[in-house]
Amino acid sequence: MASLAKKLTVLKQRKSNARKNRTKTSKTLRLAKLLYKKSVSGTNSIQHKMDNFRSELEDISTILQQKFAQRDSITSLIEQAENRLTSEKEKYDEIKEEISFATGEGKKQLEFTINTVSTEIEDLRSQLKSRKKTLEKVIDSIQEYDAKKTKLNKHIKKTLESKPQLVKVIKQSKKTVAKLEKKLPSLIQAEENVHKNISKVNSIIKEQVSKKKENQANIRKKKAREAKRKSAEDKRILSMAKKLAKKMLSEKKKAPKRKASKKKAPKRK
Repeated sequence: MASLAKKLTVLKQRKSNARKNRTKTSKTLRLAKLLYKKSVSGTNSIQHKMDNFRSELEDISTILQQKFAQRDSITSLIEQAENRLTSEKEKYDEIKEEISFATGEGKKQLEFTINTVSTEIEDLRSQLKSRKKTLEKVIDSIQEYDAKKTKLNKHIKKTLESKPQLVKVIKQSKKTVAKLEKKLPSLIQAEENVHKNISKVNSIIKEQVSKKKENQANIRKKKAREAKRKSAEDKRILSMAKKLAKKMLSEKKKAPKRKASKKKAPKRK
């Protein structure tokens, strides 16, 4: 009985340890799955961001190409206008010099021509002023989009740097999940086995206790029977003794009484 109690104590300790190991493993497995899920979600989020970044970068690059083409076009138009303005100024100076020597109808024709040239010069100056303002705006826009592009490239680089770490975490957590999922059933089985052994030992102890109680009950019954038998025997003996005494008393009463012997008188001398 003592050995069974000791064995039961050992089994209960094993069960406690098995439960702790199973609980700890289950918790670790749950955390590993959560980490894996978060890491996968993180990589998906990164991929989504990268798609948006690339789409935005593509749009910015397209706009920059358009702005560069617009800048080059305006620059070309400015150069052409400046060349025409230089040419018209030279033409204006030449006509002005010719007017000083001209007379009559020729002078009138030159004055008409110089007025036309003067108008053309003012028109070219106005065009140049407008185109230069437009060029400045285009250049500012190019700088703005170029800054956006630089900033976006930094975001892309930073995002890409975080992805390998997440991929590493995914691989490690996936490996941990597989390992723990394989280990957990054996821990559960071990805990169940210990529980079964405890149940068996408890059954044996219960059976022994029951037998012990039964034996004690049998002993008590045996003692009771023995006491009853002894009491009955004592009663029988007492009864026999009473009967015997009564019989002896009766026989004594029935026995004949002896006559008392008469004493002889002494002879006279």
